[in-house]
Amino acid sequence: MNDFESIGIGFGGDVGCQRLVRLAALAEKLKFSSLWVQEGDDRSSMQLSAAALHATQQIVVGTAITSPFRRHPHTLAVETATLNEMSNNRFILGLGAAERLIKSFSLKAKPIEAIRDTFAIIRGMSASDNFTYNGEAFSLTTSQPQLKPYSRVFLGAIGPRMLDLVGELADGLLITRRGAFSLKYTKYAISKVVEKAKLVGRDPSKINSLGFFETSISEDGNEAKQFAKKILGTYTIPRTPKMVLSLAGIPEDAVEKVRRNYFQGDIQAAVNCVTDELVDQFALAGTPDQCLEKLHRFAETGLKCPVLYIHGPNHEVAAELAAEKMVPNLI
Repeated sequence: MNDFESIGIGFGGDVGCQRLVRLAALAEKLKFSSLWVQEGDDRSSMQLSAAALHATQQIVVGTAITSPFRRHPHTLAVETATLNEMSNNRFILGLGAAERLIKSFSLKAKPIEAIRDTFAIIRGMSASDNFTYNGEAFSLTTSQPQLKPYSRVFLGAIGPRMLDLVGELADGLLITRRGAFSLKYTKYAISKVVEKAKLVGRDPSKINSLGFFETSISEDGNEAKQFAKKILGTYTIPRTPKMVLSLAGIPEDAVEKVRRNYFQGDIQAAVNCVTDELVDQFALAGTPDQCLEKLHRFAETGLKCPVLYIHGPNHEVAAELAAEKMVPNLI
């Protein structure tokens, strides 16, 4: 029996627009099933997805993630439908609350209500003309024609209430890099989605589940592990929720030095505090065989699609090693 239904890929680090387009073409050539595009404060995941779709013919492209606090759900619905039309339905809207934006933009909206409203508007615009909706966070009155084709919407979730919303509404679950590293958390998240789906009368088998893994692959396993420390010390470890740490069996004092230095602004000290043991706990890092051995364990969680979020040491080489030495043994 195969471990997973498919394997996706993404590229972290300072990957410029033109290079991402080249990496998208490489990902398709290497037969990855999907490419996931991150959104930050300096680049638009929707625009990057459009460029990646234009440069490819078959691979599915999704955002991981974008937020209705950046774009009103009406705009998200129109842009998603446009990308699906231009790509023969190869685009997936990966949606998430991105709660820090609420504070950054001085908004008063509540994440759960905002995401619920977003689903209602996107689905409503795809189901009828002259759509009207009055929500708690977002509302809409429009006389435009029904949007086509139907847009797949996946939802990034960590906490129990957002996981319930996946089971109730979404086409797929996106498990963040701050959660998917843990076998126990991944199993918990998927079971929570399945439980809610059954409760509301949905078929859980129709809901996809993707887990994003911080990935660093090299024939020199030590080089890959040392390279992974930068992203772990500056993003993953400091921002992993306590609930995930608890389920993963990682004591808070094991990451306390990393977190303290990071939030005090001493980034290099935070990176220096990432031990080899923490690398093994939080990342797929090492030789292809080492990464493959770890990923095999996640077959028991119910995860359908691991996404190798590659940081390096060299994006192209790591992607090629994964495609040649890992993917054939996973699907």
